[in-house]
Amino acid sequence: MTSTIEGGLSTGGAPGLVQAPLLSDEQVGHIRHVDNLSRLPRGDWRHMAGPLPFQEDFSAYRYQLGYMSLAMALAHYHQLPAAPAVFKGQLDRLIGKMLEPDAWSYWRDTSTQGGYGPFTLPRLPSRTDPVAVDNIMYSAYLQVMTLMYTMLFDDHTYEQPGSLSFSMRPVLWGKDRHERFEYDQRSLNERIYWNMVENGYLGVACEPFCVFQVCNQVPILGFRLHDHLYGGDVATEVTQGYLKAWEQFGGGVNKNGHFASYIVQRNELLPEDVLLDRDSAWTDGWLGMLMNMWRPELVRSVYQNKIEQWLDRGRDGLISVRNLSRLPGSADLVELGTLGEIGWLAAWASEMGDREVADGLLGHADTFMNPQWENGGLYYPRRDETYDDAGHFVAVTPTVSNATFPYARLNVADGLRTLFERPWADGERSRPALTEVHQQVDVRRAWYHEDTRCLQLAVSPMHGLSSATTDLVISRVWDRGPWVLAVDGVTVARGDEGRVEATPEGRRLQPERVGDGLRISLDLRGRADVEMIWSAA
Repeated sequence: MTSTIEGGLSTGGAPGLVQAPLLSDEQVGHIRHVDNLSRLPRGDWRHMAGPLPFQEDFSAYRYQLGYMSLAMALAHYHQLPAAPAVFKGQLDRLIGKMLEPDAWSYWRDTSTQGGYGPFTLPRLPSRTDPVAVDNIMYSAYLQVMTLMYTMLFDDHTYEQPGSLSFSMRPVLWGKDRHERFEYDQRSLNERIYWNMVENGYLGVACEPFCVFQVCNQVPILGFRLHDHLYGGDVATEVTQGYLKAWEQFGGGVNKNGHFASYIVQRNELLPEDVLLDRDSAWTDGWLGMLMNMWRPELVRSVYQNKIEQWLDRGRDGLISVRNLSRLPGSADLVELGTLGEIGWLAAWASEMGDREVADGLLGHADTFMNPQWENGGLYYPRRDETYDDAGHFVAVTPTVSNATFPYARLNVADGLRTLFERPWADGERSRPALTEVHQQVDVRRAWYHEDTRCLQLAVSPMHGLSSATTDLVISRVWDRGPWVLAVDGVTVARGDEGRVEATPEGRRLQPERVGDGLRISLDLRGRADVEMIWSAA
């Protein structure tokens, strides 16, 4: 059905308009699962606990929270750009969890170092402040999380002094002992920058003396976002310095053509820097998914030459991770699967635009890794063994379920690279967008097409529900000229700067102006397609 208003404005779709894609059940399920985790009360880390204590492995909360946030930021940027209602509160809550002592208090012990891998390293005094020196494996994720939040939503909460505070006050310490360290996103960025400079741009250490390439890609994204928001060109300075510093270590790629993992820096027990360059699937996948944002030619070359080494191709297009114990020189590797290899490789493939590999890995997970739905969210229960009785790869770490699988399923080709090169500015953030929706409603489409002045939304009851009632608030509606609003092709309201007029079919939706937006009420019995079109300027 098509209706018109003055100027020939039509609800049948703007001329030449291409419908934005709909998110699949699995994609909205990942978004819902992350949202569910973000809403858990303080101290409730269900579905996030890993097999090792003390936050020592790649299922540590900091990694899960960091990559959950990055996956959701990419989903907002690429998949649902006109739906801040879905992501803003979620990302803010994830930042709040990142500031909990559960996510960073490990540093009091880890900062003392001791032994790592094949080396014995000097013992150091314990430090509590998790961002002052080293610990880029935490500080950079918090840096990026807050800067993405500001960039995506134009919300300056984390610019305020003390907005990023680390407070340690256990009950049994007594009332007089309290350790508290206060930062904001600018001072945190500055601290990370000077750690980078003082280490000759090689990178900031994770544990003392250990500089991992992977974790030092994250602050590069942070510097880029900070430059975008506040001016400067620190990202270029750091990447140029990084390239020069890594020249003596093969430029970050080892003799076998894989990404080098990390450097143990010289100290009183080690006379010179030592490069750890054993080939590993997790290093290739994790580093590749990140470094593509600023070294795409190198990353694509490594991917094309080495990805197949890590893949075990099965029937019907399913792909799992190859049994590395069959490879020469692999006897000292930790058990396959425990480092989340399948998730890192899937995320890397998604960034490369290789949907065959990404979807093959995800398809294997959907077939053999026991996908579950809970409160409308999709997740894969943790499983510590590598293979089931039939020999299928089944290892699932919390990071895979909560972060890297969502990342792989929601990302697009060169997704992180595009965000890095073209962060959102005022133009993107001032477009009409969905800013309120009920928690039990999934948003499957949310795009504003600038050329045709059309906002497209699609909403449905969340997975497991047959119906839902919701108010939708579309913001930044006014001062754009006459408009018409349709639901499932039927005109329900029209108006301009001074009026809102419901059609007979739309009166039950109670359209009304609220501030700079328009509110309507929907009773959903399935998917509803909402389209709002403004007349030509």
